[in-house]
Amino acid sequence: MVSLRGMGMDSAHDPLLKNARFLRLWIGQGTSFLGDAVSMVALVVLVVQVTGSASAVGGALIARLLPTLASPLAGVLADRLDRRLVLVASDLVRAVLVLGLVFARDLTTIYVLVFLMGLARTFFNPTVRAAFPSVVGGGDLTRANALVNGTFSVSETAGPALGGLLVATVGVDAAFVLDSATYLISAAFLSLISLPRPQREEEGTGFGEDLRAGFAYLAGERVPLAIVVGAFLTVLTVNITIPAEVFLAKVTFDAGNAGYGLLVGLYGGGMVLGSVLMAALGGRVRLLPFYFFGVFATALALVGAGLSPSFVLALGALVIAGIANGTENVTTDTILQKRVPDALLGRVFSVRFLGFSVGEAFAYGVGGA
Repeated sequence: MVSLRGMGMDSAHDPLLKNARFLRLWIGQGTSFLGDAVSMVALVVLVVQVTGSASAVGGALIARLLPTLASPLAGVLADRLDRRLVLVASDLVRAVLVLGLVFARDLTTIYVLVFLMGLARTFFNPTVRAAFPSVVGGGDLTRANALVNGTFSVSETAGPALGGLLVATVGVDAAFVLDSATYLISAAFLSLISLPRPQREEEGTGFGEDLRAGFAYLAGERVPLAIVVGAFLTVLTVNITIPAEVFLAKVTFDAGNAGYGLLVGLYGGGMVLGSVLMAALGGRVRLLPFYFFGVFATALALVGAGLSPSFVLALGALVIAGIANGTENVTTDTILQKRVPDALLGRVFSVRFLGFSVGEAFAYGVGGA
C-alpha cells in the first residue's frame, strides 16, 4: 500500500491531513464507496437468485442509471439548500433502502429499491463535489480530490473481490447490511461538518429560472464546458472498451478469465496510481495541461491495448490508460471547483454526473451490441 508520505503528505505536518472537516468527508465517502462496491456484487447475485436469469441484471443496471436523468434538478437543490442536510439525508435514505433489499424477494421490488437508491445518489454526488471548496482551501483542492478519487478507485478495484468473498462466506443479506452500515457511518461523519449555505447569485428566483441559469452559465463558459464534454467523452471511450477487453483476453490472447481479471485489475491499479501522482504533485501542477493529457492519453492507450501484438504490452497499455484516466478525474473536479462560482457549482457538477451516466449507458449499449 502506498503511504501518505510517499504521496507527498506527512500526517503530522500536512495542513490537509490536519483539516478535521476534510478527514470526516474523506472517511465518510471512503466507507460508503467500499460498501457500494461490495453490495453491487450482492445485488447481481440476488437478482439471479430471484429470477434464475442473468439477463435480469441488465434491468437492475438500468434502474440504477435512470435516476441520473434528474441530475439537473438535484443540482439546483444543491445550490439552494443546506448542502450538509442534502448529504446526510441522501445517506440516511440509502441506508434504509439498501436494507430493504434484505427482504426483497421479487424483481419489481428490487428494481424499485435500486431506482430509489440511484435517485438518492443523484442528489448526493453533485452536492458533495460542490461542498469541497468550502471544506478545503484552494491550494489543497488537487490533493483532496486525488485522495477521494484514489479511494474510489481502490474501492472499485478491491470491492468486487471483497463482495464476492463476503457473499460466498456469509451470504447476500450480510453484504446489504454492511452497505447500510457504511451509509450510516458516512452520514455520521458528514453531520459533523459545518458548511456555509450556498450564496445564491440572485435572491427570489424560481426553481425553473435557477435551472436555466445553470445551463446558460455552462453554455457561456468555454473552459468548464470543455471540461464537462471531455469528461463525458472519456467515460464513453472507457466503457465502450469493456466488452472489447473480454474479447482481447479470451479470444485474441487466449488468456481466459484470469487474463481478463488481470486486464481489469491493472487498469484499476493504474487509476489509483494516477490519483497518487496528482496527490504527490498537488498544487504544483498546471491543471489544464494535465487534464488534456488525461483525456487524450486514456484514448490513445486504450487503442494501443487493442492493437498490441502481445498480452504483456496490452497489460502495460491498460496501466497507462488507468493512470491517465485517474489524472483526468482529479483534474476535472479540481478545475470545475476552482473556476465555477460556488452559487453554480451544484448545477455544473450535476451536468458532469449526468454526462457520466449517459456516456456509461450509451457505451454499454454500443459495446454490447
